[in-house]
Amino acid sequence: MRFSVVIPSYQRRDLVVASVRALASQVFAGPFEVIVVVDGSTDGTAAALRELAVPFPLMVLEQPNQGSAAARSAGGFAARGDIVLFMDDDMEADPGLLAEHDRSHREGAGIVLGHIPLHPDSPPGLLSTWVKRWVDRRALRLSAPGASVRISDLVGGQISVSREAFHAVGGFDARLTHAGSFGNEDVDFGYRLLRHGYAAVFNPNAISRQRYTVRPRHFLRQWRESGRASVKFARKHPEIASQVLDRPLNRPIFRGLAVLPVLAAPLRWLALALVERGRQGPLANRLFSVAQAVEYCRGVREAGGIPRRRPLRVLAYHAIADTAGAGRFAPYGVRPEDFRRQVAALRRAGYQFVSADEVVRFVRGAGGLPRRPVLLTFDDCYESVLEHALPVLESHGIPAVAFAVTGRIGGANDWGRSPGRSQLALLDADGLRRLVRGGVEIGAHSRTHQQLPRAGAAELADEVSGSCEDLGRIGLGPVRLFAYPYGESDEQVRTAVESAGCHAAFTVEPGLVRPGVDPYRIPRIEILRGDEGWRFRWKVTVAGRLPRPNNGWQAFVRGSWRRWGEPRVRSTARRVLPKPVWSWLQRRRPRASAGPLPLR
Repeated sequence: MRFSVVIPSYQRRDLVVASVRALASQVFAGPFEVIVVVDGSTDGTAAALRELAVPFPLMVLEQPNQGSAAARSAGGFAARGDIVLFMDDDMEADPGLLAEHDRSHREGAGIVLGHIPLHPDSPPGLLSTWVKRWVDRRALRLSAPGASVRISDLVGGQISVSREAFHAVGGFDARLTHAGSFGNEDVDFGYRLLRHGYAAVFNPNAISRQRYTVRPRHFLRQWRESGRASVKFARKHPEIASQVLDRPLNRPIFRGLAVLPVLAAPLRWLALALVERGRQGPLANRLFSVAQAVEYCRGVREAGGIPRRRPLRVLAYHAIADTAGAGRFAPYGVRPEDFRRQVAALRRAGYQFVSADEVVRFVRGAGGLPRRPVLLTFDDCYESVLEHALPVLESHGIPAVAFAVTGRIGGANDWGRSPGRSQLALLDADGLRRLVRGGVEIGAHSRTHQQLPRAGAAELADEVSGSCEDLGRIGLGPVRLFAYPYGESDEQVRTAVESAGCHAAFTVEPGLVRPGVDPYRIPRIEILRGDEGWRFRWKVTVAGRLPRPNNGWQAFVRGSWRRWGEPRVRSTARRVLPKPVWSWLQRRRPRASAGPLPLR
């Protein structure tokens, strides 16, 4: 099998059927197959394709709607051909398409881009005019002597690579798109191929004509999705972000309209009214261009904005379980239902969940972060993290970091035993690998969870370097991140962590992670059992710096209660204070000493 033609499709039955039929006219002499990935379509696409009589093997794969990146990858991994050609479902292949791609690959090309002119049957209108102008200019530029392929040229409408190259880079990144969307997954795929050393060429004779049927409203929605996807791409590849982020972001007026719907909505309505009626004059052209730019900027804003050097919040969880009755460990378990509500609250508040890669670049001064960035971390790697936290993270595509006590993998949290303290089960090696497959990076949390500043030099090296080596032996290295047991460290401990090859280390001191922070003293906001509802939101907002009992205005209020008669004052306060404030004051009443060192 020389070629596998992969066509992802979503809700465009007639177009993809016509695209598959056109491939029957190929003059290519070698064998080829066609794989259509039906990405959750409900319009009868799969049934219509299976009824086709074509002179080549036709495979129809069906999957729930996951977006174009997941659909392209599914087709690519199912391909049997030496060369995988990706096409859009609105493309009609020229009879010489496969022969031209074959010729370019035999001449040494690693990536072949073809010409995608507008199909003559495309509905006339402003958008068809724009598409024709773009593809003609693209072909003219790439066909010029000495022209080179730019990152933005690596569109997936018609691109072929060897099956070996496809597997070498791991296919398309499904995290860049979501159900029913697209955006930069093709550019990301092409960029990773270029970094692997595969050369890209443009073949103007490899032609597939595009039947452009996108309506104006859908076009604007696509550009909004493109704005979101551009931010995701810039976060993944900050070194080339400027080559992907579009020019509208350089115009303050477009960015301003994106946050002022009261002004943008009438403009969008007028632009759509003109274009949907077939107008193509200067006014319609200009208004629709502005509406397009504003939608792009809206998408960028919704995805967190252009990555910059912004303060970061790091949340520190322990067990995701109801630890009532666990003795002194009880405060360090967050109930699963509370964790789900907390993640939902962060999403509603506009926080952007960042990955370990982004955080490492940020603390090393080599990258930016989106607006309101937050990193989720889990200390100790309890079984409850896999059971209760991972499903929530996977459902929302949230990355995280979990720190393992490597000398207790598959055991229990038996450090610091004392009467009345229950033990919780820790993940084994298979459980840690399952976390990694779910998007959680595993960091080190020492071997035995002891207070590292009290350890001798040899013991310290064993706890720090030994824990990194343990993770490497079970296939979870190299280890980049470390969390200090109990959050305690000194200069000697930090030096040992750096010597072990870790790029950053975390404490449990509250605060924001600001640009220029010491990479080995990263503060975290510790989330405990009582941090529910508004208290959780407030704690995240102020970066964990809640007022201490018996200090400040709380001391004044409590002193007043004692002085004026607690029952009378409390009954008055309960009537006049908002319920959240009253509940918080009740929880902050003076308590007995918490006892010895907490279990973190």
